[in-house]
Amino acid sequence: MKIAIIRNPAAGGGKNARFWNPARDAFVGRFPDIDIRESRFPGDVNRLAAELADAGYDLIIAAGGDGTINEVVDGVLKSTRPQTAISLMPLGTGCDFVRNFVLPKDPVALAERIANASSRRIDAGRILSRAASGETVSRYFANITSVGISGEIVEAVNASGKRKVLGGPARFLYHSIRAILNFRPYMFAVRIDGTLIYEGPLAIAAIANGGWFGGGMHCVPQADLSDGLFDVAVMRQDSVLGLLDLLGRLYSASHIGHPKLSFHRGRKVEIQPLVPKRFPVEVDGETLVEGGFIAEIQPSALTIRI
Repeated sequence: MKIAIIRNPAAGGGKNARFWNPARDAFVGRFPDIDIRESRFPGDVNRLAAELADAGYDLIIAAGGDGTINEVVDGVLKSTRPQTAISLMPLGTGCDFVRNFVLPKDPVALAERIANASSRRIDAGRILSRAASGETVSRYFANITSVGISGEIVEAVNASGKRKVLGGPARFLYHSIRAILNFRPYMFAVRIDGTLIYEGPLAIAAIANGGWFGGGMHCVPQADLSDGLFDVAVMRQDSVLGLLDLLGRLYSASHIGHPKLSFHRGRKVEIQPLVPKRFPVEVDGETLVEGGFIAEIQPSALTIRI
């Protein structure tokens, strides 16, 4: 079996070397012929994933965070061999997609787990948006796409040129509090399978394949990676104190039943801004889309081995 690891050295703020070194040794020990590639610039993971899938590799292991996983998923699903299996080595800031699985933290145990795992199919999402040139842009995602304050927080977490003293969930929490203290509602419309669900002021609309985002917020506990549907959370909170309370509940999933939160399910979700200048979007913890978009579920599109 041909196996490759794609490592993003910048994942986790570039501080993942101390986790990577023992992980590399464990995987080389378990898979002596493993091919290790490292990305060199933003978007390079996507290119490497497509090239390895096209070259006939049987398994591609994403070593990084949610952004790295997103690039591997997008690269594989756009390749000539979209059935190529992927696996996960969490080394990033949020690692929220990994929370949908119970993985060992010890790298030797993780390598053994992957070696003995069977491949299975799960859903993926695909976003269709329009570039400034007018052409339609397509992007696959594995976990969650969201609009609103979550997009603003992701932009701050990933901002270049700033010292990244905090890592992981603590970094998300810090930037979440900063964004919330300056919160003003966003204005956009949400349609699911052609039906207008809500139009007006919102804090967040999250389109979920998996259950977690924001460095450990269990936003959509009922999300199922294999049911052929998105779970959509619409948060209508409009005050700073109310939003602090609501987002604080996400970590323990105690937000279920909140009067300013509703859940919906569907295959196609369209979100359009009513105020285009204030429309921050995040896709798997990265800023990859600008402006209104359509998200479509891709049932059983992704092969995962974990």
